[in-house]
Amino acid sequence: AVDERVDEEWSFLETLRHLVFVTDAWVSRTVLDEERPYHRLGLPQSWYPAADAAALGIDVDARPSADEVLAALASRREVLRNVLGALTDDVLGRPCLRPPAPGYPEEERPVWECLAVTLEEEVEHLRYATRDLAVLEARAG
Repeated sequence: AVDERVDEEWSFLETLRHLVFVTDAWVSRTVLDEERPYHRLGLPQSWYPAADAAALGIDVDARPSADEVLAALASRREVLRNVLGALTDDVLGRPCLRPPAPGYPEEERPVWECLAVTLEEEVEHLRYATRDLAVLEARAG
């Protein structure tokens, strides 16, 4: 069920892969200023061109196991925990100069905004995943 889709939405594993990308883009690239932090199993938004994702080393067509996705997500959660643990008022207001990924608008964003995007994505995708897993459980009966 973790790789099954509901109403053409991402599967649970695809959702977790997207959260890997979110942390890579909005924390590692913007906040930590890493040029190419992307994990190959990350999954950008559906509008992001597959060729651009491939140029970043991302394999949007990968079919990883749940263990592989969970390991990638765990490493990204550790990055996020470390960043959150080191926050100060000064850091929150610091401008981030890199966009989350090539193709995003080139504009400065404060650290707090990048972290807010990351945390909002976590919350919203938890809601979607919980909703879809409930549908799958009901189907299984």
